[in-house]
Amino acid sequence: MPLALFGVSFLTPVDAVFVVAAAAPLAALLVTERRSTRVRALLRLRGPGRRPVVEAAAALVFLPALVAVAAAQPVVVHQQLVKERGDAQAVFVLDTSESMSASSGPHSPSRLARAKRIALRLERALGDVPVGVSTMTDRVLPELMPTTDPALFDRTIAQSVGINRPPPSQQYRRARATNFAALVPVVSSHFFSDTAKHRLLVVFTDGEATPDLELFGLSIGHTLKPVFVHVWKANERIYRRGGRIDPFYVADPTSDALLHKAADLSSGSVFEESQVGSLVHAARRIVGQGPEASRVNAYARIALAPWFALGGILPLGFLFYRRNF
Repeated sequence: MPLALFGVSFLTPVDAVFVVAAAAPLAALLVTERRSTRVRALLRLRGPGRRPVVEAAAALVFLPALVAVAAAQPVVVHQQLVKERGDAQAVFVLDTSESMSASSGPHSPSRLARAKRIALRLERALGDVPVGVSTMTDRVLPELMPTTDPALFDRTIAQSVGINRPPPSQQYRRARATNFAALVPVVSSHFFSDTAKHRLLVVFTDGEATPDLELFGLSIGHTLKPVFVHVWKANERIYRRGGRIDPFYVADPTSDALLHKAADLSSGSVFEESQVGSLVHAARRIVGQGPEASRVNAYARIALAPWFALGGILPLGFLFYRRNF
């Protein structure tokens, strides 16, 4: 559990117990000093005084203390006050099945890349409406819960959303991995907060999915009216390394009809990837207008652990210096 102290937060404060590691070298120093005192007494030699011992003990405590602080992961969090809709949320679901890697050419943007671009534009257009990100194959998995942090949204889209990341729950050789029935849990599995009365579900897909929509039709549409974005072109193929065409894949011309059937069953709507303006207008109409609420947003973290770990060079260097000289 994170701990805050003097404006610095510790992400893993329990790891600071490493400081007890100082007990072992301190005990060894005490035993060595007592032995040296007895030897000097027998030889009637004058001791160096307490100062060298105190300095060595301080260095032996300071070194594990710095490592312990670094292990606790101290961070300075910059915060700002943001305003966002408390009564509305959106969830973008991006199809990440193998067919979404299809493109018009080996160097042309894939369907998934084009879907990402549209998602970024739509997120900006929604403004104060928190937007989450999920991926879909034969299951829908959340990648980002609804937020109004554009930087966090951008990083999630760029780094967490990719073809077969994660892969489907089962292996599909030539069968369709995408199943619209996977959208059913979005209704009741807390993808949206309970306070969100206006809920927008946008599904970016090529529509090349399992044609069985019975379960989908029975469960979707009562509380959510999904918006489908059809990212698809007839001449697209899947290109492997070296520009080789996958001989087992051909674009499915029935994908548009399947999407419209899914939309009819759920009282939803379908937009082609070229209809971004109409998509934005429909999304805004669904979320409507509502009051804004203010909250504190932690938008940047400065990690201090590397500096504390680097500071360990000072006591370590002092100990080596004392040992050699």
